[in-house]
Amino acid sequence: MALQNLLGPFPVETFLSDSFSKYWANEIDTLALASQRRHNCAYGDFPRTNRIDPNHDIVLVLNGTSSGVCPPDLDWILPDRAGLVIADAVSAAFTRPIDYDRTDVLCWSWQKALGGEGGHGMIALSPRAQARLKVGGGKPVARLMSLHNADGSVNKAFFGGRTISTPSMFAVADIHSALDWAEGCGGLPALLNRVANNYAVMADWVDSTPWIDWICTNPAARSTCSITLRLVRDQLAVGETEDDGKIAGGMIRLLEAEGAAFDIWSYGDAPPGFRIWAGPTVETDDLAILCEWLAWAYSETCEASMPVVRHRYFPPSKARVVQPRTESACPLTAALESPSAQTLANCYDAILFDAMGVLISENEALPGAADILARLNMSGQPYYIVTNISSGSDDTIFARLCRAGLPIPAVDRIVSAGGVARHRVLEEVAAGRLVSYVGSAHAAHDVFGKHPNLHCADMVETFDTLVVIDDEGFDFKRAADHILSIFQRRLVETGEMPRMIVANADIIYPSKNGSLAFGPSIIGPMLKAGLAPFGAPPIVAEVMGKPGRAIFEECIARAGTDRLLMVGDQLDTDIKGAKAAGLDTVLVTNGLNRCGELRQGNSGSPDYVAKNLNQIFDGILFPHRIRSAMHSSTIDQA
Repeated sequence: MALQNLLGPFPVETFLSDSFSKYWANEIDTLALASQRRHNCAYGDFPRTNRIDPNHDIVLVLNGTSSGVCPPDLDWILPDRAGLVIADAVSAAFTRPIDYDRTDVLCWSWQKALGGEGGHGMIALSPRAQARLKVGGGKPVARLMSLHNADGSVNKAFFGGRTISTPSMFAVADIHSALDWAEGCGGLPALLNRVANNYAVMADWVDSTPWIDWICTNPAARSTCSITLRLVRDQLAVGETEDDGKIAGGMIRLLEAEGAAFDIWSYGDAPPGFRIWAGPTVETDDLAILCEWLAWAYSETCEASMPVVRHRYFPPSKARVVQPRTESACPLTAALESPSAQTLANCYDAILFDAMGVLISENEALPGAADILARLNMSGQPYYIVTNISSGSDDTIFARLCRAGLPIPAVDRIVSAGGVARHRVLEEVAAGRLVSYVGSAHAAHDVFGKHPNLHCADMVETFDTLVVIDDEGFDFKRAADHILSIFQRRLVETGEMPRMIVANADIIYPSKNGSLAFGPSIIGPMLKAGLAPFGAPPIVAEVMGKPGRAIFEECIARAGTDRLLMVGDQLDTDIKGAKAAGLDTVLVTNGLNRCGELRQGNSGSPDYVAKNLNQIFDGILFPHRIRSAMHSSTIDQA
């Protein structure tokens, strides 16, 4: 209701710290409420707040029940800002202090902190928000969602007790009872003190238990009432199939069977673990008893001899040079030395993996890929799948990779070209331009949503902007012929050509049995060749996927650091793009570059060359310096 009634006059900045903040961000795009800038971060942390425009509106969640993340503070929001701050306070009300000088709209529920029967929604508006309502927006709002009277004035009856629809009077009586109880405890200060005591019990238990740790790795951003925990274990023995999800599931079934705990499974996109409510209506002694039950369930589920190890959150280490071991190096780097314990992986704050040709082929995981990701999951080192696959949303790609057997813990580990291009495409649509796409309708609707100005390129006679998505699931040749005709006709009629936004920039990619296939961005060279006889100017394209800079900037924003290592199999996209963004790179030779020779050109050279992903951990990678006289035997030796 708040989003629909208040957004529109200004761009909006959204902070994606948990599942529900992502839901609100998607609603803003789906309903075309305002142009949006999303601030992302690694799962279990709050996004950086140093790039905020005070003239923009802000939408954020004050307490993330799925991730256990809260804003560390709201000091970065200016009191004299022009934009509004709309806060999802569903579970923050009555559980944490709220800075009313830096919020304009608060939305919360009777159901959460006070345990009310029924999820009745509440909304509070600051004078600044009320002034925005009086101005009103130009977009229609459904009657059920409107905060205005028919004459456009603010419907103040809502704030005097009138309801939109018939509420449950049992729920009304229940919330009055809950408020009476809260006042009897000592009011809001007493409720906050109860939450602090509950958190202290859980924190002491986590600190003393080697197999459990916080999902929220940043203590300053950790919720004190939404306790989210993950299992932490040593690397599994070779051939062992047990995983954290199975152990957590077994523990939860035991606890439910004993009547000790219910519904404590971690949220859908969180790592396997537990989500425990520690709000003010929960007794501290009960949480202490729950910790004992959890320890019992773990011992019952795991083998007594299973080794465990503690992996804690470590701040990013200072940059250091990787010096490979001399016995594994090629002659060009024989003089380099390294401590035997040093590996390439632990020299970076996070690792970026290409998908196709590095982790998967078609829809199957490549040998060793699942083991590498499982190893990173166990160590707690962040990683992201950076892919030009644009045949669906990040959620769809996440599901596809999981079906291929990759143990990716959450959808926020997926950084796709389509997801990065989404905001830019919706800007074109919002500006009233006719946008057509190269790809299937299913993919386009999954990534961008349905819009009146968004159509498949082979179904229209003209367009202002062409978006290159993917080549899966439609007749690419027919579409290419039709697009060429439209470009030529626009050139003749207006002297100009449509603009292009390129999500999937792959011109080729590895296919089955080691063969190659043309990618969707082959449409660019095809159009260039087809329009050359007509004296066409160069086609200007915004490249959102690799090798464009936008997708790597998204990775840096999510990881909160630029000390990243890109692992890819294509020089022209993976290596070239990462190098241009200032990142170090590894070229794996089991994808497009399985042949012995490595060419040097505009793409530049990788920092490291690997035969397989395991070499990221075994310390034998060497800095690759391409020389014209480099022999294939040298490559083989490496």
